Amino acid sequence: MAINKNSNAYIITYTVVMVVIVGALLAFLATSLKDKQYANVLNEKKVSIMKAFGSAEENFDEVVTMGHIVDGEFVEVDKTNAQEVDAIFNQLSDLKGLAEAENNFPIFVYTKDGVTKYVAPMAGKGLWGDIWGYVALQQSEDNVVITGIVMDHAGETPGLGAEIATAKWQEKFQGKELYNAEGEFAVRMQKGGAQNEHQVDAITGGTKTCDGVNAMLANSIKKYESFLLDTEIEAEADVVAEDAAAEGAEQPAEENVEPKTEEE
Repeated sequence: MAINKNSNAYIITYTVVMVVIVGALLAFLATSLKDKQYANVLNEKKVSIMKAFGSAEENFDEVVTMGHIVDGEFVEVDKTNAQEVDAIFNQLSDLKGLAEAENNFPIFVYTKDGVTKYVAPMAGKGLWGDIWGYVALQQSEDNVVITGIVMDHAGETPGLGAEIATAKWQEKFQGKELYNAEGEFAVRMQKGGAQNEHQVDAITGGTKTCDGVNAMLANSIKKYESFLLDTEIEAEADVVAEDAAAEGAEQPAEENVEPKTEEE
């Protein structure tokens, strides 16, 4: 008996069979490529972090310590624990959660030649969508300095807001101290041109994107201030204590010295 290929039954059966076959093939491909896709995303984030550190040629896994800032304290992540590593990188992928987090902030630590730098992830909103990045910070004697920054976007205007993803604009942030003489956070992209040593020239025609970058920088770095500033204060306190001990050791003990009164 010949099959009537023009019948509704044949057309429906053929369509269902093809949908099932194609669906099964796509599901197989998605499953088989999932690990590779995840590895690519993970590697991209690691490369961006190393670029922020200014050491793109080095291997992230060999030189970077990962952790979280919890209640102002650094809690290290065990890099041999795949679950902990996945958790910290999944945080980086959740831009909304990263921007709204109130505790447990991811941080990356890199030390070379006795100098320690920290990379903090950032997330915010530009003109047309999400913007994100990584900022490298180094403590100085009385401030915190940006040593590198990497930014990207989902759909800012080419030639305007999209310029935040170019090395030309990212390099402008290098060497900027976070706080002014009054202790206020002062780094920003300034429309009309930088007016002081903390500011960066804004992108002409990219005002809304620059506003988004300013908000992203301020809100993201604020999450790490208690750690960065407390660590600096503790370091200074150690130096002061050591100096005082050294001075005490150098001075000879005084004998039979009568105490002076305020009138004297």
